[in-house]
Amino acid sequence: MIKPKKKQYQNKMEQLIQNKRQEHLELLNQLEKLEIQQPTKDIQLIKTITQQQKKEQDIEIIATQQLVSPKWLMNLKPTMTYECDVVIQEESELDQIVKHQLKEKIQKQKEMQQQAYLELINELDLQSKHHAYDEKVKEDFKCTYQYMSQGRLVSIDIKYYDFLKLNPQNYVNDTIINFFLRFIENDIFKNKSLLIYNTYFCTRLLSFHAEYKQIYTQYLQNNQMLQRWTKENIFMKQYVLFPLHLREHWAVIFVVNPLQVCEQLCNNNYQLSNDMNKNGYLIYFDSLLIQDQRIGIQIKFYLMHVYNQEHKKYSDDQIYEIVMRSTFPVHQPIVPRQTNLVDCGLYMLEYVERFLMNPNQILNNLEQDHLKWFPKVMIFIKRILIKKILNALSSGQKDYAIRYQENCRMIDQQFTDSNQYDYIDEQLLEQLQVPRLQFHLSEDYNYYYDVQPSVGV
Repeated sequence: MIKPKKKQYQNKMEQLIQNKRQEHLELLNQLEKLEIQQPTKDIQLIKTITQQQKKEQDIEIIATQQLVSPKWLMNLKPTMTYECDVVIQEESELDQIVKHQLKEKIQKQKEMQQQAYLELINELDLQSKHHAYDEKVKEDFKCTYQYMSQGRLVSIDIKYYDFLKLNPQNYVNDTIINFFLRFIENDIFKNKSLLIYNTYFCTRLLSFHAEYKQIYTQYLQNNQMLQRWTKENIFMKQYVLFPLHLREHWAVIFVVNPLQVCEQLCNNNYQLSNDMNKNGYLIYFDSLLIQDQRIGIQIKFYLMHVYNQEHKKYSDDQIYEIVMRSTFPVHQPIVPRQTNLVDCGLYMLEYVERFLMNPNQILNNLEQDHLKWFPKVMIFIKRILIKKILNALSSGQKDYAIRYQENCRMIDQQFTDSNQYDYIDEQLLEQLQVPRLQFHLSEDYNYYYDVQPSVGV
């Protein structure tokens, strides 16, 4: 009796198991169908997105191939970028001792050189002892510099806090930068074909997104406000200057003959004429030799939108494509390089002044290095001379202030030997026995960084 019941129970269990297996098989079949369909949908979705973005991707690929001249510079390791990893290499004890000795020697030479030029500057000041370098300004110091801009009187107030930024080991601020640029524009060069934008405009102009499309989107959002700042016809100018504040670092771009630049952008035909007045140039000066394609491209966006306001030829999308597909280069000459963490603003001002003194020196030699364009000690001297200008203006002695360029020429006359242009570097170069360009561009041979800088770049 028990055996038949057991047999009956086993049969029932086998049937249940068979039914479950069948259900599982059906579920597996359905799952396989879903898995086959889902990748197909994913592939279709990817294809759709790819088709929508293909044009933008193609344009961005072309943009990344634009070269900053000189072309060989792009093959060198950049001296500093904002997105790089810091790699610290272990040094032998002997290397550390040698570097320490070199640094001490350089520091003594710098102090002797600076003292010599302080004496020279004071000699130039004999007619007005009131402006001695060691004069201390009071906390209520204020200098109001006034100039005419588009038929109206504009003022820049420089106060005690701003004045202190001219002391060594301080990072100069927007107020000092804007004051000095206006001073040389209106009282030194007085060039009607020169237009200098202020730093606040350029801060609004630039963005630092990773992708060009994001950069352009933000630019369009700011475009209406930017165009309100453009009250002068920039295409009647020969030189348009953009002082750039790049995340606590100063640099500058000169646009030479902006009308020719835009026409060459539209035609995508970059050919230099023998007549420099018929050529357009974008020239980027940077004391850290930062190589960032985005900077020049954003200047081109702006120039093309100003150009299009008059000609009404292109849509926003067409302007984007014109700029991104253009092979028009941004020239980046090799210039005297910043050798501490705080002087980028002074170097930028010196580049501006030197270029305006003799533009052909750069334009005729864009592919050459300009390492001896001016001695690095001029950066130290520049802090002193700007202080003297402010002291003179604050006490109503504008005639003394505008002697600034005369003083600069007299200082330049002291550099009769070309080796004096970088005396300290020449000494190091001889001891290290490395190629000149490698020495100037590589951080490995830069012993000028201060141990405890007050402000970092």
